[in-house]
Amino acid sequence: MRRAARGSSVVVLNWRDRRHPAAGGAELYCERLARELARRGRTVVLVTSRPSGTPARESLDGYTVRRMGTWWSVYPLALLWLLRHRPSVGAVIDSQNGVPFFSPLVVGRRTPVVLLVHHVHQDLFTRALRPHAARLARWLEGPASRRVYRRRTVVVLSPSARTQVRRRLRFDGAVRVVPTGADTLGLRGERAAAPRIVVVGRLTAYKRLDSLVGAMAVVQRRLPDAELHLVGEGPARRELEASAASAGARVVFRGRLPDAERDALLSTAWLTVSTSDGGDWAVSLVEANAAGVPTLARRVSGLRDVVRHGETGWLVDDSGDGLAEGITRALLTLGDPAVAATLGERARAWAARFSWARTADGVQEALDAERVRLERRSHGHRERRTGNDLVVVLGVAQSSLPEGWESSRRTGDVWVSDGSTVRGLLSGADEGDVGAILARLGVQPDDPSISVLVARHADLLGSRLLVDEPGVDLVEVGERTSARLETRPDERGARHAA
Repeated sequence: MRRAARGSSVVVLNWRDRRHPAAGGAELYCERLARELARRGRTVVLVTSRPSGTPARESLDGYTVRRMGTWWSVYPLALLWLLRHRPSVGAVIDSQNGVPFFSPLVVGRRTPVVLLVHHVHQDLFTRALRPHAARLARWLEGPASRRVYRRRTVVVLSPSARTQVRRRLRFDGAVRVVPTGADTLGLRGERAAAPRIVVVGRLTAYKRLDSLVGAMAVVQRRLPDAELHLVGEGPARRELEASAASAGARVVFRGRLPDAERDALLSTAWLTVSTSDGGDWAVSLVEANAAGVPTLARRVSGLRDVVRHGETGWLVDDSGDGLAEGITRALLTLGDPAVAATLGERARAWAARFSWARTADGVQEALDAERVRLERRSHGHRERRTGNDLVVVLGVAQSSLPEGWESSRRTGDVWVSDGSTVRGLLSGADEGDVGAILARLGVQPDDPSISVLVARHADLLGSRLLVDEPGVDLVEVGERTSARLETRPDERGARHAA
């Protein structure tokens, strides 16, 4: 029995868990991933820090949480824990929140380790830390991590993050895009009578919520009934409350709400807004879309991946009064119930592509690919290339594929069919590899139905357009803006946009 258990557990390393007061999107990702892997029969252990009042060991959703140390001492303590439990560790998902755990230093040489990078912190370190600390943090995230995780598979949440990992951190292993899921899939509610913005997330400086508060003061002068609800806690709350008072903006600070109460409030929103500097995949925007709430975000890296302009929301330039103008125009546009319903359904359709089951599939495929790489290396096979992020879209007529072709697919490739054509996203492949892949599938290379295209960012997340219909443009702001959102009571006394 002892031998059968050897190397059986999946260890997820993250500096915080969801019970930490400062928990955010990274913690949600790791816990949902642990839950999904546990549902598939894997033994999963989440190793994290231990905030005051939490138990050292806890069982949640089929996996085990092991808490130890503070936000900084958890790193050496987690390495000691890994070293002590090394015989039972079958795989490691090492979550890098700026600084990784450097787990390859202590696990077995044939133990697959996948580095999970939520976003690149190089610029954030420069803004948030003192010069000496910033230089150390940048070195740990960049050169030190690059050396320790050399040729290891990296998982990122968005195509933009993949570009940052390759160009800024210069990692030379495979980089796979595995977005988050959404807990709000299927959530429906009745939107508020007055134009309401609901923003869910940690109140931190890098999210630039002060600019949203300032813009809201301008919006409310144009649309007096407009509301802004901020859901969450964080170190920036006191400053934001002061900014709201100074700017004359009416903002409702909801604090950290229970999940059901938070989701109920979100379902009443007309719009959600992100003013972040970007670089990461915003799970809060996907969850808003899943609830049928369109989004408005700055046109920056990362957020361009999440928001489908004119389909699930809008991207705006953050220059001068651009944010206030964009919010005003978005609320005016959504004042038309038919337009709001169309955008809401498109947002739901987009978010439906991102489930936690799909997230677990992507990370498991990364672990499987890493295991294969390590096994090939142990048998003396040389790796043909490093740092190849090229992904091609291979299209083949369904009728050209032999029966049972699915069993010949490469690990990690994603295939979809519309009934007549089968298309595959082939990671790390170029035109020279396509011939070998076609041979594996049993397809003649001169088949006229074959198409080979270089994948774009949008192809990595789904089709570029959700529907074959034009996008929704923002309406222009007239001189008498407030007249566009006059409300009237109906027979039941409810208010609707006129």
